[in-house]
Amino acid sequence: MKLNEIGIRRFLQVSSSLVIAGLLLEIVSLLWFHPLSFVLFAFVAATLIGLGILVYLVSLVFVATPSAESHNIRQQSR
Repeated sequence: MKLNEIGIRRFLQVSSSLVIAGLLLEIVSLLWFHPLSFVLFAFVAATLIGLGILVYLVSLVFVATPSAESHNIRQQSR
């Protein structure tokens, strides 16, 4: 399966869920008073946010817009 077959919507869902999970972990680590909270904040949550940003940028680069020819074929099949 090619990346453009998956569609940009799925990439954006994955990207936003990674960023939201990272932000929630950062909130938890700020409320938790323990030395391991820094590890959670600096490594786990920052990695999730970074992966979310990376997936978003990959979706911008690799997901191609449908060509006019494929758009015309879809319109005719309706």
